[in-house]
Amino acid sequence: MFPVSWHPYLPVLFFLCLADHLHTSGVIAGTNELVYNGFSADLKLDGKALWIDDLLSVTNGPGGTSGHAFCRYPLSFQDNPGGAISSFSTTFVFVMGFKQYKGNGMAFILSSTSDLPDDSPGEYLGLPHSNLDGHAFFAVEFDTVLNPEIGDIDDNHVGIDVNSLASVESQTAGFYNFYGEFQTVVLRSSERIQAWVDYDSKSYQLNVTLAPCHSFIKPQLPLLSTTVNLSSLLSLGPVYAGFSASSRKVSSSHYVLGWSLKLDGVAGPLDYSVLPFVTEDELQHRAKFQLPSHMNILGAPSIVPAVILIVLAILICRRLRKAKEDDEWEIKSGMMSFTYKELVTATEGFSNCTLLGKGGFGRVYKGVLPTTTQHVAIKRVSPESKQGKKEFMAEIAILGHVRHRNLVQLLGYCRYKQELLLVYDYMPNGSLDRYLYDKTTPTLDWAQRLRIIKGVASGLYYLHEDWEQVIIHRDIKASNVLLDDDMNGRLGDFGLARLHDHGVDAHTTHVAGTWGYIAPELARLGKATKATDVFHLECLP
Repeated sequence: MFPVSWHPYLPVLFFLCLADHLHTSGVIAGTNELVYNGFSADLKLDGKALWIDDLLSVTNGPGGTSGHAFCRYPLSFQDNPGGAISSFSTTFVFVMGFKQYKGNGMAFILSSTSDLPDDSPGEYLGLPHSNLDGHAFFAVEFDTVLNPEIGDIDDNHVGIDVNSLASVESQTAGFYNFYGEFQTVVLRSSERIQAWVDYDSKSYQLNVTLAPCHSFIKPQLPLLSTTVNLSSLLSLGPVYAGFSASSRKVSSSHYVLGWSLKLDGVAGPLDYSVLPFVTEDELQHRAKFQLPSHMNILGAPSIVPAVILIVLAILICRRLRKAKEDDEWEIKSGMMSFTYKELVTATEGFSNCTLLGKGGFGRVYKGVLPTTTQHVAIKRVSPESKQGKKEFMAEIAILGHVRHRNLVQLLGYCRYKQELLLVYDYMPNGSLDRYLYDKTTPTLDWAQRLRIIKGVASGLYYLHEDWEQVIIHRDIKASNVLLDDDMNGRLGDFGLARLHDHGVDAHTTHVAGTWGYIAPELARLGKATKATDVFHLECLP
């Protein structure tokens, strides 16, 4: 199963695997501190809560019940009876409110027990109705439904709850920017949001701060700042920290991506480079294949070693195969590869504010490379895209070797897990179709049109005649013609392109391209040639 050279290292890899798991998430022994950069089996889940790979889903899918996720090990805020009570600081990144679901919010909670009822109605966020049943709790709620019965101020607010669902203090969700201006944050926008909760046990000062996760910076001014005495809760004994949410009979989704908490100190920073950055569709797809928390196989200690060994074996095989594939890609393409962390930083976590456009292949973002400050366009291929690995590889293989002033320059690529990304020169004037069909853009005069079409024709002639092989583009259309600073036309998107030697007929027999641009003989015979590319070019308005 493994190459012979790997056999002596299997025990070492086994323990490295365990060490890496303990490093990336869990309680730091003996320090009353926890850091989760992604989540694993050392949380206690109930109700609708479950793990989705390294994500924590507090609720998911059809509702009617609540979900809770607590750190399995309680925290001790007081060393001795009557002694000083510890302060605490925590930060976490969460996502909720996907567009196809209309659910309630969620809450961060400190509770005297981890056994909360799982039949709490949606508007109660999975929290106890009060402390009459002996459950003392403190919560910071992130609520998305207006409930006048308990004094909610609006349907997008942050509140501080102490032993009651009626908040002692609340504020519309948002943050204060560098200039002190308030900016609203929509809690159920499906964007990643980071929250900070800081409590000083001596002054009873409690601060709650909120910000979009892509900023990576904690705002200087808190959203909520008030005095609240939590001594009665924190001095009771063991206190459980975690998250709570509930849903109505319709569906609801709440996800936590990372979490850090520390007593008597500042919560450790989260490692944004390893936090999961995934789309709503990916989350919903993963959730369909998860087991309920009470059926999770990692809860069975007797088979944990076997499971870890199997996973380790699979990881080694995948790593070997990926290393071989990466070497082949590097050799074939001649292109540099970017790290996923570089591209996440360049696009502010693939934020919507950097989105240039989207289509059947996925999305294109504008980015600034952190090392060179160069402006680039980054194509993030969707897993459901029609442009799969074959087309991705074709584009790298071709654009990695050709160089021409009228072809879009490919700077490099990135392969990370199931992610496929291409990095291009940024074309500030966008694509030609904007100027042809969008009435809000200036109309091109005839001189500009002629220069653009001459540029594209020059690039196409290079592909057909001047390069060492013949490149048939097969998908020349207005949206694949990009315009640089000087409005020169550059041909891009080589996902459907094919190569063959000069003097030899192309072997493609599959019809590819865009209807309306396809030559009649291509539709009839299925054979792409230089002439069919020229026909596509002549179809440009």
